[in-house]
Amino acid sequence: MNAPQPLQLHQPSSWLPAHSLTVALDDGSVTRTEHHSDAITGPIEYGWRAYQQHGRNAFTFGIGRLADSPLAGARRLFVCGYSHQWESFYLSSAGGVAYTFKHFGIPWVTLVGRAAQPSVLILRHDGNAATVTLEPIPDLESLWRDGYRRASDGAQLTGALAVQQAMLDRFGVAFPPKQVRALAVGPAAAVTWEGTIVSNPVEKGAITWVTEFCGRGGMGSTLFRDFNIAALLVGGAWEPAKESTKAYDPDFEARFGDRYVKVEQRTTVKYSFDPKTGTGGTFGSNYAAMGDKILSFHYQSVFAPKPERLAQMERFVRGHYWKQFQEETIANKQFEHCGEPCSVACKKMNGPHKKDYEPYHTLGPQIGIFDQRAAERVNDVADAMGFDAIQLGGTLGWLFEAITAGDFDPTELGLPPAHQLRFRGFTADPAQFDLVADSAANADYALRTIDAILWDERAAPLREGIRVAAKTLNARYPHTRPGDRAVYLAHGERGALVPNQYFVPGMFSPMPIMGKYYVFYGYDLLSPEALGQWNVARMIGELISDNAGMCRFHRAWGEPMAEQLLANHRGLPADYNERVKRLAQELFAAEEAASRFWETPRLIELFAHYWRWQRENGVDLSPVAAFFAPEAQPGETTEQTIDRLLAANDRTTWQRLAQRYWNTVREAQIAAMAQAHQR
Repeated sequence: MNAPQPLQLHQPSSWLPAHSLTVALDDGSVTRTEHHSDAITGPIEYGWRAYQQHGRNAFTFGIGRLADSPLAGARRLFVCGYSHQWESFYLSSAGGVAYTFKHFGIPWVTLVGRAAQPSVLILRHDGNAATVTLEPIPDLESLWRDGYRRASDGAQLTGALAVQQAMLDRFGVAFPPKQVRALAVGPAAAVTWEGTIVSNPVEKGAITWVTEFCGRGGMGSTLFRDFNIAALLVGGAWEPAKESTKAYDPDFEARFGDRYVKVEQRTTVKYSFDPKTGTGGTFGSNYAAMGDKILSFHYQSVFAPKPERLAQMERFVRGHYWKQFQEETIANKQFEHCGEPCSVACKKMNGPHKKDYEPYHTLGPQIGIFDQRAAERVNDVADAMGFDAIQLGGTLGWLFEAITAGDFDPTELGLPPAHQLRFRGFTADPAQFDLVADSAANADYALRTIDAILWDERAAPLREGIRVAAKTLNARYPHTRPGDRAVYLAHGERGALVPNQYFVPGMFSPMPIMGKYYVFYGYDLLSPEALGQWNVARMIGELISDNAGMCRFHRAWGEPMAEQLLANHRGLPADYNERVKRLAQELFAAEEAASRFWETPRLIELFAHYWRWQRENGVDLSPVAAFFAPEAQPGETTEQTIDRLLAANDRTTWQRLAQRYWNTVREAQIAAMAQAHQR
C-alpha cells in the first residue's frame, strides 16, 4: 500500500451526524446509513440493534453524541457484540479514544464477515469523506512475541503495544498528526476468550505508556478470532464546530448551582486527588478506605478474623504496597489522562507503569504480591499480552492456592514446580512473608504461568477460561478437586467472569451483564429484595452514562444530566432516560435466563463468611431479619441465628441458604426490571 499524503483538516461541519457504516470484511464493501436524528441515542443502543439484526456475526464500535463536545469524560469508545467469555451480548469501553475517533466523522461502525487474514482496519476521514481500508499484518505473531522498537526512545515494545506502534509507523502518516489513535489485540486474544482491546494515546507519532482497554468480556478475542481484526487506526480530518464549556454552564447551574468546571472538580476528587485522604486514583483511594475489607491470597483473607485482616492491611498494604504508591506516584504528581483533555488526570503513573486498583489488586495481593516492583512486572506483561487483568488474576490466584495445597502437580500443565511459589495462605506476619522477596517469587511464577498459557500446549485447559478449567481439573484430579476452590460467576453453559474486587453481594448477583458495575456494590447491608431492586436501578443508571459515551468517573454529574445535555445541545428528544430504560429491559429479557447459580464450594464459603464479617463489624441486621427468620429457633434474634449457623458450619445448610438468597435477588431483579424503576 502506498502511503497517502498527509491531510489538510476538514472544515468544521456542525456536530457528528447520526450516520453509521457497515463494513463487510470478507468482500470489503461499505454501506453508509443515515439515521433519523433521534433513531439512535448512543453507542450501546446502536450495538444492541446491530446484535439483534446480525447476532454474533456483528461487532460494533461507537461513540456518544457528546463526543464532539468540550465536556471531559464524554469521549469513551464503546464496543458491543457477542462475548464468548460470558456467552451473551456484552459491551466494553476504552477511555479517551472517542476524542480521536470523532475525527472519522462517523460515530458508529458495524463489522460483519471475516477478513481473509489477520488485518488492521483503517478508519480515516480524508478531508472529503470517511474512508475504510483493510490491510494485512503478515508479521503479527512476530510483533506479539519478538516485539517492535519504538523509534522515539528506542523502547522495545511487545504484544499489543508493538502492534499499535507498528501500525502507526506504517500507516499513520495518512492522518493529521494529532488526530490518529491505534487499537490492537495481544496474543491472549488468539488463544483465549479473555483478550482485551488495548489502546494508548499518541504523541508525535509514538504511543505513550498510558494504556487503556476495552477490558472485560473478552471483546478482543471476539474481534480477532471471529473477525480476524488485530488492530485499528482511527481518526482523520473531520472537524466538529467549536464550542466552549461556557455554553453548558446554564445547565449545570440549574442542576448543581455552579459552573461546569466547578462541578467537574468537586465530583471527581476520588479519581484526581482528594486532600482529605491525601491520595487519588482508584488505587490510592480504594486502599485508603478499605480497612478490614481486604481480599488477598485468593480470597483466603475472607476466612481470617478482623484483627488479622486489619493487621495485614496496615503491615502489608498501607505500610508497604500503598506507601510505595504514595511516595512514588502521589508525591511526585505523576498524573496523566486517557488521551482526552481532562482535568481529573485519573491515570496514576510511576514512569511507564499505570496504577489502577483492580488490576493491581488481582495481580497484586490476590496472588500474593505486596510490592510495587513485582506487581509492575506482572501487570505490564498482562497488559501488553492483552489479558483481562481481573480475569487473569482470578485464574492465577486459584491456581496458586490449589498448587500450594498439593491438589495437582503444576508441571503437568507446563507450570513451574510448586516449591517456587511463596503462597502459603493468608498471613499478616512479615516474618512469614517477605514483602519484597516473596512477592518477587510469586511474580516470577505468575510470568511463567502467563507464558505457558500463551505458548505451551500443556496449559491448553487454562485457555478455555476459569470455569471450564476448574471442571477439567476436577475431572483430571477427582480426589483433590482443585476446581472447588475457583471463584467465578457463571453464565450460560461455559461463560464465566471473575468478580470485580469488592466483597459485597452485589458483585456476585445474577445480573445479565456482570464484570462491570451494573449492580449495587456499596457496603450497605440490604435485604435480597432491595439488592435486586438496586441492581436494576444501577444497571439503568450506568447505561444512561454508557450510552451517552461517558466515563463513569464523571457519573456524579453525567447520569443526572445526560438527558438534559443531549436534548439541549444535540437535539435529542427529552425522553432519553426512558429510551435507556427500554434498552435495559430488552437486554435483561434477552440475557437474564442464562444466569447460573454459584457453582463452586468456595463461593458458598464466601457467602457464609460474608455474614461473619457483618457480625464482626456489628452491622444492623434488621434488613435481613426476614431472610433468616425461617432458620431461627424459638426466641432467637437474627444475630443469634447467624452465629449458630456459622458455628455449625454445615455446608448443606449454607448451600440451601445461598440458593434461596440468590433466587430471591433474581426474582426481585425480574420484578424491578419489569417496572423499570430507577432510583
